Amino acid sequence: MTLILTVLSIVAGITIYIGFLHLLIAFGRLKPALNFCFGLSCLLAFSYILALIAQYKAMNVDDYINARKMLTSFGYIYGITTAWLVALYTNFNSVRLILVLNSLYFITLLINEISPTGILYSHISNLSSISLPWGESIPHPEGTLNPLLSFQLLALIGNTVFFFFACYLQYRRGEKQAALTLGISLAILIATVQHDRLVDLGKIKFIYMAEFGFMSFVIIMSLRLSKDLIQAVKLHEQLVESERLRKIAVEVERNRLARDLHDSVSQTLFTVATIAEALPRVWKRHPDIAQQGLEELAELTQGALAEMRNLLIELRPDGLAEKPLGELIQQLTKAISGRASLQVTTTVKGDFSLSSEVKLVFYRITQEALNNIIKHAQATEVSVTLEYDSQRIVLRISDNGCGFDSRQIPIPSGHLGIAIMKERADSIGANFHLSSYLGRGTEIFLSWSIPISRIGNQE
Repeated sequence: MTLILTVLSIVAGITIYIGFLHLLIAFGRLKPALNFCFGLSCLLAFSYILALIAQYKAMNVDDYINARKMLTSFGYIYGITTAWLVALYTNFNSVRLILVLNSLYFITLLINEISPTGILYSHISNLSSISLPWGESIPHPEGTLNPLLSFQLLALIGNTVFFFFACYLQYRRGEKQAALTLGISLAILIATVQHDRLVDLGKIKFIYMAEFGFMSFVIIMSLRLSKDLIQAVKLHEQLVESERLRKIAVEVERNRLARDLHDSVSQTLFTVATIAEALPRVWKRHPDIAQQGLEELAELTQGALAEMRNLLIELRPDGLAEKPLGELIQQLTKAISGRASLQVTTTVKGDFSLSSEVKLVFYRITQEALNNIIKHAQATEVSVTLEYDSQRIVLRISDNGCGFDSRQIPIPSGHLGIAIMKERADSIGANFHLSSYLGRGTEIFLSWSIPISRIGNQE
């Protein structure tokens, strides 16, 4: 019997190794319930194989009965565990049905433990032997079959129907590869178990095959669970990376808003406070100058309010999407007129419903261009024109500032925002052009062609 015991020992080693591996995975909190249940089923398969080895080595009836009862008990507990494993793997939610199936196995387990000779035989008189094709022999009992064996067959049939019904539901949900993998591994396992029932009934005189069904189920499902686990780990890493990038983006946006508040609203309010503090003294001596101060104060206040509205719009995810582009451009130019001594002319001609993506690009480029004018252009006049026609949208922003040599490479310090503006334009397929000459100011031209399909819908 050396060959049989050697093969069974190898199978037992494979099952216990995979079982402990998945228990460790479960304790690592990676799909813990599923991996714990699978690891436990592997250990039960290992215990079943050890009991089978003891049965094959039995030399008398008592040893055979003890080994047989132990083997059958492990088989029933394995059936219970596998039912829960299949339910977890296929997301089968009917707990009552699983409990009913488990109750059948509990009844057979109880009968097997109470009966002196187990559930299979009501009486065993002696042991004979079966000669195998390769020359070895195994013990075989001679006795009377137990009529209560029907409980075992009922439990096996019930579990078989449940297994394939759960696989069918999983397949219908679109998890086809997972359902087919589970179904094939279960089919192999159930086929070997049915073979063993025929051996028990004396229809076939051969060794038990369930242990090889266990091994195939363990290997196939372990590979499948490992693949699912690797995908879950990759997804977790992607989520962690996305969360990290989100936090960075939030921090960058906070810094930008803080910088904008400092550069615009806070400085404007500081100027407002200074003028308001000086006006009472100036009014007594120079009422005409004080009147000009009041006008300037009103202009600065309106600019600060416009800046605050812009910042509040940007803080809301749908703030830019709700307002027309022309209104957003006018708010930007109104805010800039309050921040600097600039004469700003804003012209909006026509109207067209734009997507949030296109609207955001036009808004950001306008915002960047106006900020550059304030910081670097030394301009006194700015013109912003937004025109809609039936085929395209055009934005022109020009100033009478100091300008720069736009052909110079690299771009002069302080004009790095130009590259960002061009990238934004490219993201929606818009044309971006900047022209600037020393002492003659700068002009930005942005044009986006309206898709033909959208033109038809608008009409």
